[in-house]
Amino acid sequence: MADFNTALVGLLGIMVGGFFNNFVGEDYRRFLDGKALAGALAGELESHAAHLPRIKIGLEKMGSDIRSGQRLDFSEWPIPASPIFEQNAAKIGVLGATTAKEIAFVYEHLRAFRLNFHMLTKHGSDKSADWSQEVIIGCLAIISRSEGRGTQLIAVLNDRASEGYWQRPQTRKQLLWGGGIAITFLLAIFLTASVQGSTLIATQHEADGHCVAATR
Repeated sequence: MADFNTALVGLLGIMVGGFFNNFVGEDYRRFLDGKALAGALAGELESHAAHLPRIKIGLEKMGSDIRSGQRLDFSEWPIPASPIFEQNAAKIGVLGATTAKEIAFVYEHLRAFRLNFHMLTKHGSDKSADWSQEVIIGCLAIISRSEGRGTQLIAVLNDRASEGYWQRPQTRKQLLWGGGIAITFLLAIFLTASVQGSTLIATQHEADGHCVAATR
């Protein structure tokens, strides 16, 4: 019986150790990766968002100039990069499906705006006024569709970047599951020991009874 209980205790130790070393440990590493990524993306998006008021004013002025008969005449604008997103696009899943969806939405709109504005600066001087006006309207529409969701996404990312691991509902749920498994095994060990102890006592009493009867 002692050997059996020792084996159960050993199995329990292995399972609890494996739970914390592997499952919880890997989850914590993913949490730290997601925390760092959220902070970096929030900073990058805040940097982009800081220029939006000036960009909108500039686009509206371009549209007004075109309507007054002026032609656009400025240097070709190169398409800039978003290095944080581009280098970590495959990792946004660690932030959760909903957040990953919003990140993809905002950055795709940012890419579309950059492409449209690049085309405007490249061909605005040789295309028709109507073409330039349509591109400007398209650029403003892209900003309008994405600005609100971008602002909300920045707030979500900042919250994720400041989140504590042990305060997360997911972490608490995992600990509850782990604790439940440990308690279940402890109860199993206790019940097994109790049943085997009762059986041993009953067997001993029966043996003592046989000895007394033989003596008589």
